[in-house]
Amino acid sequence: MVNGEAESGVTIMYMARGLDTGDIINQRATPIGPEEDAQALYTRLADLGAELLSETVTQIGNGTAARTPQDDALHSYAPMLSRALSPIDWMRDAQSIHDQIRGLVPWPATTFELEGKTFKAFASRVRGATDAAPGTLLGRDDDGILFACGDGKALCITELQAPGKKRIAAADFLRGHRL
Repeated sequence: MVNGEAESGVTIMYMARGLDTGDIINQRATPIGPEEDAQALYTRLADLGAELLSETVTQIGNGTAARTPQDDALHSYAPMLSRALSPIDWMRDAQSIHDQIRGLVPWPATTFELEGKTFKAFASRVRGATDAAPGTLLGRDDDGILFACGDGKALCITELQAPGKKRIAAADFLRGHRL
């Protein structure tokens, strides 16, 4: 930030030009849970951010806010979310696909093909080893639909949405559909 001092002794602060530039006044780190999806993280970060904002405004008002210049060499930009990120590539490892599913909830959601139709996946679990080719439908279990992944592990889709239908647990979908 560019600062100036008015004749009254009051410090005037100006916004820095640019996207996400200027000094860091306050920040907080938080771990992302191994099963936490983007929607749950968003909600948790909103609560954490509200608390941090309240603390920061108080610090600014008290004149105790410390300012740390940002290191421009450490910045990065995330790509815009789009449906181009949605299709599952079963050649990838099971954990990466699981993370893709978690990261694209609720939109644009991850997609996969099953019986010639495009489904959306909203939750999954990494399962044990398989020697089937990546993308092979392995069948079903109590939690959902199993597919082979590129690292020799299976991935179980546990929550899905069929075309034109509501989002449901894969176990519920399987009660009315044979694979």
